[in-house]
Amino acid sequence: MSTIKEILQNFCYRTNLPAPTSFVGVASPTEQQYLSLFQFIGDNLRNRPYMWPQLKRGYTFTTTTDESVYQLPGDFYKLLLSDQWDVTNQWPLTGPISDYNMALRTYAVVGIQTMKAYQIVGPTQYLFSTSPYSQRSAGTITISPAGQNNTDELFLGYISCNWIWPRDWAANTAYSLGDIRTGNGYVYRVTTAGTSGTTRPSVSTGTEVDGTVTWTVYREPYLCNPANSALNDSDLCLFDEDLMIEGMRWAYKQAKGQDYQQERNDWEQQLKGAFGRFDGPTRINMGDELGNDWYNFPNMPQGGWDV
Repeated sequence: MSTIKEILQNFCYRTNLPAPTSFVGVASPTEQQYLSLFQFIGDNLRNRPYMWPQLKRGYTFTTTTDESVYQLPGDFYKLLLSDQWDVTNQWPLTGPISDYNMALRTYAVVGIQTMKAYQIVGPTQYLFSTSPYSQRSAGTITISPAGQNNTDELFLGYISCNWIWPRDWAANTAYSLGDIRTGNGYVYRVTTAGTSGTTRPSVSTGTEVDGTVTWTVYREPYLCNPANSALNDSDLCLFDEDLMIEGMRWAYKQAKGQDYQQERNDWEQQLKGAFGRFDGPTRINMGDELGNDWYNFPNMPQGGWDV
């Protein structure tokens, strides 16, 4: 992965433009334009219908008795298809279901559904402040039937909005409250200031003490825009460097009123190749098959049947 600074400087070299020494937080119109083009191309890639593997995340939460509405992770962008599970009961969640089916499950006189179903609802509640942002409103996942206990674990597979990750953790370094860093495949925020030790944090949930620093897993937005006061030149881009640079080249020409269509067409072909390399080949079964995917779902309990 390349840093923001590396990508923007290489864009300048490739486009035969003077390369600034820094970009994030610089007030000059030139640096601001380069960073804006960088954000435009990254957001363009994320917003595509592709399920980018580097943006795939998993979120596990625990039900509460009689509670049907649960907060989504803050960096939620869209669902991964067929990757939502009732982990405790070892069965996939049904959904997202239609409004009609949710109303039927909620208001019907006799409820006969035992398998959990779900809907995703937009940002209608849970307005709060989370550093480095002043405030935001997250969406929710609604399950039916509502939680039947305080112990069932549900898993939500989703695409994250974060195509930028904060700069890497460093050993034996003083960290302040609110600092955000990348660890072993996760993002962490300092909740107790101190000096890091020699082993990077690696927990997937909750907190971890590292030296005298306490890190807490960070599942909020980390966006490439001025609202993110923690953004840094050394932050990492999860998309290919060449894909970002070539995208910025046509966007730069478009912004300058120059002919950019050939560069845009070349970039679109490069984009397809980049996604195919990440995602691997698609295999299609051309044979006739009755029924749906659940006919072949394993029905053997864990450990086998008792005899």
